[in-house]
Amino acid sequence: MIPSSLRARFTIIAACAITVALVLAGFMLTLIFDGNIRARAVAEVGDDLRTLAANARIGPDGRLVIDGDLSDPRFRTPYGGYYWQAGRDQQIDLKSRSLLDFTIDWRPQPPTGNDVAIYERPAPEGRRMFVLERRVVVSRGGTPTIARIVVGLDQGELDEARTAFIQFAASSLAALGFALVAALWFATSASLAPLRALRAALMEVHLGRKTSVEGRFPDEVKPLVDDLNALLQARNADLVTARARAGDLAHGLKTPLAVLTSTARQLREAGQAEAAADIEGEVQRMSRHVTRELVRARAGVRAFRRSHPTPIAPVAATLTRALSALPSPRPIAFETRIPAEAAAPMDETDLTEVMGNVVDNARKWARGKVLITATEAAGAIHIAVEDDGPGLPGDALSYEIERGRRLDEQVEGSGFGLAIVKDLVEAYGGDLTLTRSPLGGLKVDIVLP
Repeated sequence: MIPSSLRARFTIIAACAITVALVLAGFMLTLIFDGNIRARAVAEVGDDLRTLAANARIGPDGRLVIDGDLSDPRFRTPYGGYYWQAGRDQQIDLKSRSLLDFTIDWRPQPPTGNDVAIYERPAPEGRRMFVLERRVVVSRGGTPTIARIVVGLDQGELDEARTAFIQFAASSLAALGFALVAALWFATSASLAPLRALRAALMEVHLGRKTSVEGRFPDEVKPLVDDLNALLQARNADLVTARARAGDLAHGLKTPLAVLTSTARQLREAGQAEAAADIEGEVQRMSRHVTRELVRARAGVRAFRRSHPTPIAPVAATLTRALSALPSPRPIAFETRIPAEAAAPMDETDLTEVMGNVVDNARKWARGKVLITATEAAGAIHIAVEDDGPGLPGDALSYEIERGRRLDEQVEGSGFGLAIVKDLVEAYGGDLTLTRSPLGGLKVDIVLP
C-alpha cells in the first residue's frame, strides 16, 4: 500500500535508493579489498620467493641447497599457512617444516625465463592455497641446472581478512545508511515546511480569520498560492452575485404575492371565501419557499466566508429570555448547560435562527422542561435541545430526517421548520439528527465541525 504522506513516500524511495547504492558500494569495496589484499599477499610472498631463489645452489652431493631460512615463523610452524618447496623437474629436494609430510603438486611445466606463475593448489587439512612459482638456474662446476621453487599462502588467511572486512564494511555502511535516511527525513521535513505553512494559511481562510492565503512562500509554491487566492476571490464574487440574484428574485416576487394577497382579500369580501382560502394557501406556500431559498443562499455565503465562531451561551440566554416572555398554557423551565468557552463555527444570525426554531419547537411540545446543552468532542461542537413532551414515534423520527418534513406541519407557528434548520446546518458542513430524549420527549442533535 502506497502511503499518502509525501514525506513518507520520499523517505521510502530514498531509503530504497540508498540501500541499493550502499549494497553496490559494499560489493565494489569488497572487490577492491580482495584485489588489494591479494596484491599485497603476492608482493609479500614474492619477496620470500626471491629470497629463496637468491640463496639456491647445488651442494657437493649434487642436491639442491638453499642457504639460510625465511624469517617468518609460520614457515616453521606445522601447517602454519605459509609454505615453500624446491626441487628439479618433478622431484622435490627441499620444503619448509610447515608442510610436514604434505607436498605441493608441481605444474606440468615450470615458468619460462624470469616469469612468476600464480595458481592455486590444495593445502593441508583440506584447505586451498595460492602458489607463486619461479624457475631458477643454478650451476655447479659450470654446468647449469634448472630448479623450481614455489611459495604458497593458505587461502584461509585471505578469507579471514576478507570476512573481517565485510563485517566492518557492512556495519559501517548500515550506520551510514541510517544516518543518511535520518538526514533525508529532516531535510524532507524542512523542504515540506512551505506546504505545512500553506495548509495553516488555508485553515485560517477556512475558519474565517483571513480572506486570502497570506505568508511568504518559495518560488516553487508561490504560483499555487496565487492560483488559490484567485480561486477564492472568484468563488467569493460568485457567491455574492448569487446572493444578490436571490435577493432580487425575492424582491421581484413581493409585488406579485402582494397582488395575489389583495385579490384574495377582495374575493373574501365578495363572499368567495373558498377561492380566497385557496389563493392565500398558495401565497403562503410560495412565501415559505422564497424565504427558505433566501436563507439557504445567505447561509451558503456566510458558511463559505467562515466568520469567527459565535459563543453559544449568550445566544441561548437571549433566546430563553425571549421565549420565557411568550404566553404559554403551562410554565416552562429552561435549563442550559453550556460552557462559557463553547463556540459554534457559524454566523451569529444563522446560529440564532437555528437554535431559535429548535428551542421554540421544544417549548411548544414540552410539558414543563427544556434542556439545552453544548459540548465539544472530536473537533466538533455538539448542540442538543431536549424536551419532556410526548416526543415523536420512531417512524416519524426517520421520516423527518429522510424526507425533510417540517415540524410546522404538526404544530402551528413553528417558524421556518426543520427543513430550514437542516439546510442552515448542512450549509456549514454540519449534521442534524432526531432521537428520543431521556426526558421523554424529542432530542434534536446538531453537530458542527
